[in-house]
Amino acid sequence: MSNKNYLQVLSRVVLMFVIAVHAASLTACRPASERDAVSSGQNRQMRPQAGSPAYAKRFSIVDSKSYRTLLVMPGQGSNRDTLRYLLLPHGSPAPSGFNGYSVIRTPVRRAAVFSTTQIGFINLLGENDRIVGISRSEFVNTPSLRRRIAEGSITEIGMPFSPDLETILALDPGVVFAPALPPSRKSGYQTLEHSSIPVLVIAEWQEETPLGRAEWLKLFGALFGREELARQRFAEIEASYRSIREMTGAIRNKPVVLCGLPVKDSWFVPAGESYVAALLRDAGASYPWAGEPGSGSVELDIESVYPLALQADYWLNPGTVKSLEELIALDARFADLRPVKNGRVYNNNRQLNEYGGNAYWEYGVVQPDAILRDLVMILHPGLLKKNGLEESFTFYREVK
Repeated sequence: MSNKNYLQVLSRVVLMFVIAVHAASLTACRPASERDAVSSGQNRQMRPQAGSPAYAKRFSIVDSKSYRTLLVMPGQGSNRDTLRYLLLPHGSPAPSGFNGYSVIRTPVRRAAVFSTTQIGFINLLGENDRIVGISRSEFVNTPSLRRRIAEGSITEIGMPFSPDLETILALDPGVVFAPALPPSRKSGYQTLEHSSIPVLVIAEWQEETPLGRAEWLKLFGALFGREELARQRFAEIEASYRSIREMTGAIRNKPVVLCGLPVKDSWFVPAGESYVAALLRDAGASYPWAGEPGSGSVELDIESVYPLALQADYWLNPGTVKSLEELIALDARFADLRPVKNGRVYNNNRQLNEYGGNAYWEYGVVQPDAILRDLVMILHPGLLKKNGLEESFTFYREVK
C-alpha cells in the first residue's frame, strides 16, 4: 500500500472507528439477555447459516424457518458493539420481537453502494445489474457498470459522509451499503431507515486477515439470494490462497520488504497484525515491523525507517508513482535505497482507469489469492511456475 494510501486508509480507519461507535448506538441498546438469545439462537429455533464465516469475525448470520438475523460488529475494543438486521423474503410478514432491527427484504433487487470494494463482492456474484446508485462512479473499473453509468442507468448518491438523501430516496433501493454510519449525518441515514430503506454497514475493512475480508462474500450471497454461489466462490478463493501460501511455507530465503512512502517527516508502515502484514507473511517476506502490535498502521519518523530502507530487498507500494524517475523526484535520497538501485520497486497500480480508479481496491479485497500470487511472483520469481501455476500479474507492476 502506498504511503498516500496508508494515510488515506489510516484517516479512514480512525474516522470510521469513531463513526462505527456512534453508529452502533442506533441498534445496540438491547438488553444483554436478548442479545445473547439472538446470538445463540435460543428460543427461536435458529441455527448458524450453512457456510457461516470461518475467518471473518465482524459478521454472523443465523437462520430461522422464515427469516435470518444478520449481526454486524463494527467498532473496536470496548466499543465493539453490534448492528442488527433482519433478512426477510419479499412478502413475508415481519416476525414479532425484533424491535430495533433494520429489515432487509431478500433477495435484494436494487442496491446503492458507497465503496468500489462493495462492487467487487457484488460483481463476483454476477449481480451488477442490481446496482442503481454509486458514490464516485468515475473510480469504477467494472466494464458492465461503466457501460450502465455511461447510459445513465446508475445514479450518483453523494459521499458516505454526505449522502444525497433526496436522490437515494428517489432511487428507492432495497439496501444502501455503507462503510460506516457517519454521526454527523446519522439523522440523514435515519431518514432512509424511516423510509424503509435500510443502511447496511459493511465492515470488511476491519477484518485483520485476507481470507476474513474476502469471506464477506457470504454476506452478499445471503442478501442477493446467491448463497451457494458465494460459498462456491469463496471455497475456490480459499483453496487458491492456501495453496499459494503453502508454496512459501518451507522457503528459507525471505526477502526484506519495505512498504509505503514517507510524507513530510512521517512514514506510516503496516503494524504486525495488519492485513498487509499478513499478506507479506504469507508471501514469504521478511517484514521489519512484523513485531509491531496492532492491526492498523504505525507512524515512524524517517530516520528510524531509512537505515532499513537502505538495505531492503524490495520496495512495495510507493505512493502512486509509475516510474523510478518520478519516485526519485519526490526525494533524491530514494536513489540510494537498494531496491531502487537493483530495480526491485513494485506498485499495485497496474489497472487504473482514466480517472485514477484502481482495480486493486475494487477487486483485491475479494480476491486476496490474486494479490498473494502477485507478491509471490515478485518476491520468489519462478516459484509459481515451478508449482504449475501461470505467472502473470493481476494488480502489480514493476516501477521502472
